Amino acid sequence: MVSQSGEEMNLNVINGVSLIIPVLNEEKTLKTIVSKCSTQKIVKQLVIVNDGSTDDTKKILDEINKNKSTNKKLLITVVHHPKNMGKGAAIKTALKHVICKYVMVQDADLEYSPDDIKPLLDAAEVSKDGIIFGTRAEHRKKAYILAQIANWYLSLMFNILFGLNLSDSYTCYKLMPKAVWLKLDLQSNGFEIDSELIAKLGIKKLKVKEIPISYFPRKYSEGKKIKWTDLVKASWVAFRIRLMNI
Repeated sequence: MVSQSGEEMNLNVINGVSLIIPVLNEEKTLKTIVSKCSTQKIVKQLVIVNDGSTDDTKKILDEINKNKSTNKKLLITVVHHPKNMGKGAAIKTALKHVICKYVMVQDADLEYSPDDIKPLLDAAEVSKDGIIFGTRAEHRKKAYILAQIANWYLSLMFNILFGLNLSDSYTCYKLMPKAVWLKLDLQSNGFEIDSELIAKLGIKKLKVKEIPISYFPRKYSEGKKIKWTDLVKASWVAFRIRLMNI
């Protein structure tokens, strides 16, 4: 089910950023992150995909959708998955609805600050391919140790397999032109979608630039959903794409 709110907008690609917000049982932080994102002038669209939440997430989204945005230049698109399909599936669903020149994913858990979106966009506008990753390298020690090890391993793997130079491969903040997102033809349904995305950027020889961002990690007990099996899947996806493109 898809619903929209906000002032009528030209559905051709417009300047600015479409934010994809995949949500799964984020009733505690959902209103806050939507409010924070809505204050960013360069954000022209929020595409919120409820990936089969079992808490009050759907109820909150219905309320958000009913209330006209105070920012009349912001379009809010809400999509509900009838069951949990995975973060990758939520992102793929959202990509069918984005209307802005640039697109990025915003997690709903408040670990990333929307205040960093503008610097990412500024960097994209002057970069070769418009692809900017927000690196959390300066805040790495804030994350729990297993997450640090996993991200270090994955970044090293991508750098070796695809000739990249990433310090933080599994950052949520990956801002890219809509055209690039669509060109990648992403197929993954789970967290491994990031691995597929990076691998395909490497195969296509697209230039990725990193800039520092802020980071406020949640504890594992507060709702972290990535498991060691996701690390295995991410590795398999990367190696498979590399082997298919030798």
